[in-house]
Amino acid sequence: MASIPIYQAESLLERRFLLGEGPVYDKRRDMILWVDIRTGAFLQWDPKTRQLNEIQTGQNLGAIVPAERGGYLAAMTTGVYYLDQNGLSLLCRPPELKDNLRLNDAKCDPAGRFWFGTTGLFSNAPEGSLFRLDPGEKCHRMLAGPKVSNGLAWSPEGTVMYYIDSAESGIDAFDFTFETGSITNRRRIFTTTGCVPDGMTIDEEGKLWIALWGGSKVIRLDPLTRKIIGEIKVPAVNTSSCCFVGKKLDTLIITSSGEGFDDPQAGRVFYANPNVRGAPTWFYKND
Repeated sequence: MASIPIYQAESLLERRFLLGEGPVYDKRRDMILWVDIRTGAFLQWDPKTRQLNEIQTGQNLGAIVPAERGGYLAAMTTGVYYLDQNGLSLLCRPPELKDNLRLNDAKCDPAGRFWFGTTGLFSNAPEGSLFRLDPGEKCHRMLAGPKVSNGLAWSPEGTVMYYIDSAESGIDAFDFTFETGSITNRRRIFTTTGCVPDGMTIDEEGKLWIALWGGSKVIRLDPLTRKIIGEIKVPAVNTSSCCFVGKKLDTLIITSSGEGFDDPQAGRVFYANPNVRGAPTWFYKND
């Protein structure tokens, strides 16, 4: 078996987070964003000044995504909210969002639609859903049944959507229609063993970068050959998500969980430079 390139992640800052998740790059302000799900914190890191700004939302916060007209969309316990300098305002609470569920990972597709999934509010996850919120704030239930809806990514040409249901340890692909946002032809392209796939991103070459919960690493997966072709070692057991950041999109930011660990590395945010550029971060089209 041929060897694969292996990189080492380093700490971005010393602070630990209870459940760091959902890193995203805000190109408008050259800022790195992520969330701490359990504390409801929205974190904004300025790489120029190395200053960290924190906004408390008051609920579990699964993900945050920039909106084109300014502000952000927040996937929270009770629905999707718009967050700006005036505070929070509810955009969407799907009827399928029961009291024992919360919103989890979320991302925008290349057309600016906001995709978000659900998971259990407590440890025993009931069946959940994957939703799509269109510009104009019309919400559609796209999938029923995922227990831990997680990572999302779209191929550079915009014809394939990739999706993780962590409860199944599976990475799936769908045919994706850019014009309508429809998904069809679901197929399993990879299943992990010994650890759980969580958040993911994609690079400009169409390869997936998948954070492995319980694996202390991020893997690079070729979705066509279904082979692991790269790896980043992370000094935290529960690696949770990743995203390419920077003006050249050549740095991978990696979040992790500190829940249940005394390890001083657990819960930190890390970075690595894996010699490839990421695909752009898509914003929600709300104008």
